[in-house]
Amino acid sequence: MNRIIVLLFAIVLVSCSKPIDIQLEPEVEVFFSNDADQRISLTKKDEVYVVLNEWLHNNRAGWYATSGRYPGGVYIKSGIYGIQVTESKVVIYSTSKKPKAIYIQDIQRGELSKVIHLGE
Repeated sequence: MNRIIVLLFAIVLVSCSKPIDIQLEPEVEVFFSNDADQRISLTKKDEVYVVLNEWLHNNRAGWYATSGRYPGGVYIKSGIYGIQVTESKVVIYSTSKKPKAIYIQDIQRGELSKVIHLGE
């Protein structure tokens, strides 16, 4: 019986969302899933940079642990993190070695459209 309680407690802890605080570096590099050769650098002066940085600041809560790969969107390299923005998700990657998805949050369709459609 005690094992079941411990197991249930562990499941609840793992399934809870976690607050994270990621701030963009002063200059970030953007990669596009539909064109691997295209890259863009963004700074604090760029509107897309401001939009994403404000979104990250305003959405510190509600992140869930994840792993795996997520197709599509754009990928922003900022310090030790990679940030992938798709139509429906933002995925945070650890880039200390090989990029590895660590956190995910769902977004509303069109919520970060300026970021997603940057290369178009």
